[in-house]
Amino acid sequence: MSIMPDDIRTFANLPQEVPEALLVRHIGIAERDLARATGRTVAPAGLEEQWAEALTLRALASAFPWLNTFALDGAAKVGRMEGSVEYRFLDAGEVEEKVKNLNARFEELVSLLTPDDPGETPPTEARLGALSMMAV
Repeated sequence: MSIMPDDIRTFANLPQEVPEALLVRHIGIAERDLARATGRTVAPAGLEEQWAEALTLRALASAFPWLNTFALDGAAKVGRMEGSVEYRFLDAGEVEEKVKNLNARFEELVSLLTPDDPGETPPTEARLGALSMMAV
């Protein structure tokens, strides 16, 4: 189960102006990070929602520093007569704190998605390169 840029936009309430290509790149990073952290390339049965949340959180945490994203918390938005919202950018400390919180939740989900039995072999892709052994 993968996620789409609109999933990240909806989760974080990001405006449509955030480039789709940027979000797609960070979804790829999240997929690799989650596979590396869990030893899996697919969600365990029954944990598809947690898998999608982990991907969303990791992609957003990865993208945050690049976006200097918009904050939508109560104090961060100012309504206008036309009904639009004025966004403010987060400062460096706020970005760092958001990324830390996103990654903390990601780690919680990773522990849920990782096999309990060390002998269990999760479904992953294995690729073998060329191997050469020579005796001298």
